[in-house]
Amino acid sequence: MPKAVFYYFKMKGLGEPCRLLLAYGGVDFEDIRFERHGQEWEEFKPKTPFGQVPVLEMDGKTYAQSYSIARFLGRKFGLGGDNIQEEFEIDQIVDLIDDLRKRAASVDYEPEPDLKEKRHAIYAKTVYPDLLQRINDIIVKNNGYVALGKLTWGDFVLAGLIDYLKKMLRMPDLEKQYPAFKQVIDKVFAFPKVKAYADAAPEALF
Repeated sequence: MPKAVFYYFKMKGLGEPCRLLLAYGGVDFEDIRFERHGQEWEEFKPKTPFGQVPVLEMDGKTYAQSYSIARFLGRKFGLGGDNIQEEFEIDQIVDLIDDLRKRAASVDYEPEPDLKEKRHAIYAKTVYPDLLQRINDIIVKNNGYVALGKLTWGDFVLAGLIDYLKKMLRMPDLEKQYPAFKQVIDKVFAFPKVKAYADAAPEALF
């Protein structure tokens, strides 16, 4: 019987950092993936803590919220900071990465096509380059890591979100334009357990 159950949609999205961390920690987890508008999800939704996924069931407890789960797993597997200042440094950079994600998502999920294209054109010039460059420079400063100059759960957040970001930013070559991103990705997927999970995972583009 699996030691944990992880619930999310049939995509990488906000669930993938947690899946990568579970794989890194060697946790035998059941990876349940719902169709976003399917009956199984609608039936499961009322059972979740906050009416949303991801949700992790582990050690007899139920956990929710993507970054809270990632932070918990990171600390559990020795990927947190050594003190509250180091924890803060990881948190603030993860928040910066999520600032980029949220801004891109606000455009990508815009239902009105003309407004969506107009906003994308504006953000591609005035918002995304600054945030991407800031994150890239932080990684360079940290010798190829997101924070603290060493492997932390923040690296798994960036590596897990990268395909989602590429899709929303419309930048399939993102890590070529910002090569420090690739350093983080390569470090995370160099771990055999993480690579084994990724190789065996159901196909998902983002």
